[in-house]
Amino acid sequence: MKRRRTQQAITPDEQIARYAYVLGTVPASVADKAYAAAFARLSQAQREDIVGQLSAELPDAPDEAASVDPDAFAQLMRDLLARDALVRIRDGVVVAAAFVGSPAVVAYFTTGAGSVTMDHQPPWIHQLAGHETAPVDGGRTHHRHGVPGILSRDHENSGDSRDW
Repeated sequence: MKRRRTQQAITPDEQIARYAYVLGTVPASVADKAYAAAFARLSQAQREDIVGQLSAELPDAPDEAASVDPDAFAQLMRDLLARDALVRIRDGVVVAAAFVGSPAVVAYFTTGAGSVTMDHQPPWIHQLAGHETAPVDGGRTHHRHGVPGILSRDHENSGDSRDW
């Protein structure tokens, strides 16, 4: 019987680390969609506050469109200085959490190219994508479709490879 792990609160530092991991993993096109979706999930007041905080951190203040239009915000976030500022501002963790949980990121790990590397992803990515994480199977082949001998135990290549 599998035990479900209880949901634990994620610290702001861990949320920023998850954001950095995903940002370094997904292609730029997915990141753009994730930024736009994350920003769209925020209220107008939160958007204005975040863009205001970013303006205080950046040498060139973002234009007014970035505070209203999610696509303009995504374009702003293509700049490495803006990404660096985002993780340093007070409300950056709000955007980071929305970015990681955005439909674009989830789709990347469930049906996109990220699903191919799911075995190499941290457990929280498995949870995000809705995958069940299982321990290594010890080399058993009976669960692999298309492997000779999976239907009968009397075949020399059936069952557990440790028995061969």
